[in-house]
Amino acid sequence: MQTVFSHIVQKRFSRVNEDVATDALAFILHSSETARTGMMRFLRGVVPNMPSLRFRTQQTEGSIRPDMWGYDEAEPRVFVENKFWAGLTDNQPVSYLRQLAVYTQPTILFVVVPDAREQTMRRELSRRLQDAGIRTTDMDTTSDSIVYSITTEIGPILALTSWTKLLSALELEVADDPSTRSDLLQLRALCEAADSDAFVPISSEEVSDQRTPAFILQLNTIIQESAEVAVTEGVLDLNGLRPQASWERIGRYAEIAGEKGVGFWIGIHFGLWKKHGATPLWLLFSQSEWSRALEVRSILEPWAAKEGIITTYENGEFAIAVDIAIGEDKDQVVRSVVNRLKGIAAVLSGLKQKQAGLDNA
Repeated sequence: MQTVFSHIVQKRFSRVNEDVATDALAFILHSSETARTGMMRFLRGVVPNMPSLRFRTQQTEGSIRPDMWGYDEAEPRVFVENKFWAGLTDNQPVSYLRQLAVYTQPTILFVVVPDAREQTMRRELSRRLQDAGIRTTDMDTTSDSIVYSITTEIGPILALTSWTKLLSALELEVADDPSTRSDLLQLRALCEAADSDAFVPISSEEVSDQRTPAFILQLNTIIQESAEVAVTEGVLDLNGLRPQASWERIGRYAEIAGEKGVGFWIGIHFGLWKKHGATPLWLLFSQSEWSRALEVRSILEPWAAKEGIITTYENGEFAIAVDIAIGEDKDQVVRSVVNRLKGIAAVLSGLKQKQAGLDNA
């Protein structure tokens, strides 16, 4: 459902969807006591004894700037971080949790994302906490609308939900308040527009931002050098195989070295990158006899699940994510890609030897 509000925001302010949605949510919580009651009911699904809060937006504390703060009188008890498709900043979630840890407990870092991003965000939040050495314990909540909730060893709770689940809960609470319900429907329309694949007007900043092509070219270099190193170390074979690009992907074909070698495509896959968000780099196995997607899937999928690696099977193709080392120099990024390829090759050593005489891609 498109509304005048969602149309104007998407046409004029699509680059700040998250800020607009946050301001709209804060306005609704400030102007409607029933909506605020619904928000507190939602938060008490995580912390039953959470006191009644007042909400403010875009407050700054040191180097962090959560989208919305929930105050118990003068002290913060909740940070709300609203996301559509933007990535986490360097401070999220670790710096936010450490700041919440200095306040009276319990406190909550509450992350709101699109439905399609729930599991990707859950994995990324978990990975960042693990990298920071923060141990966590899973929580039981009284709400089915909470996708993920954990208690951290430093005190605060991290909870994750979707815009759809949050807005549905608030709409249920304000069923007898037509004005607030109308406001929530406007906000829902904005969220749906931000989640859609509809064309978004292109800004002059996007057209002139040279960092975008520089990043894509840098990724291409990583793919090329990783493949070369993997060949040198006996992991891959590129003989007779070629680079390949289409409207949705840029990369090359390669084969696991050895008699049991299986073929695949490796590169930047824009569709999978947009959908899953975790990484631009993917390995793709087709259903051809050379690539054997179904056999590969039966072996790689259980291993990837244990390792916390994203996989997907769509349209007869099995894809596995290749994570990029964050904050490292090029040699270390290349090494991390090669190590992922080595791990995949080791698992695929369990495949039956392929028949001789099969054509390559």
